Amino acid sequence: MAAGRTLVNYVPDLFFLPANISIDEPNNLVAQPGFGWLAAVAGAPRSPRRHTPRHIIGRNAATGRRARAIVATTAAAKWTGVETTWTSIQNDGTVLVYTITGYVGEKASL
Repeated sequence: MAAGRTLVNYVPDLFFLPANISIDEPNNLVAQPGFGWLAAVAGAPRSPRRHTPRHIIGRNAATGRRARAIVATTAAAKWTGVETTWTSIQNDGTVLVYTITGYVGEKASL
C-alpha cells in the first residue's frame, strides 16, 4: 500500500526562487518534529522542475540501508544538527531509524 502524502511548505534559500514553494512529502515525515514542515502556503507555486531541495542523508546501523529526506528550512532541527536521527516506514511496513551522515544543500537552474 502506498504511503499518504501531504502538500507542505518548503522555504528555499536561493535568491531567484519564490519565498515559499509547495511540495509533496510522505505523511510519516511530515508528522515528525525536526524537519520544520508547515502547511502549504495558499497560492505558493509548486517546486520548479530544475530544483533539487536541500536534504539530509542517513544510514541505518542494523541494515546498512541509506536514505535521504528533504528538510523544510535551514532553521529545522535536523538541518542544524540538534536532532541526528529520523524514522522512516519501509514498503514492507517495517520502521527503520536512520542516523544523519550528511547534508546536501539545494540547487536549481533557471
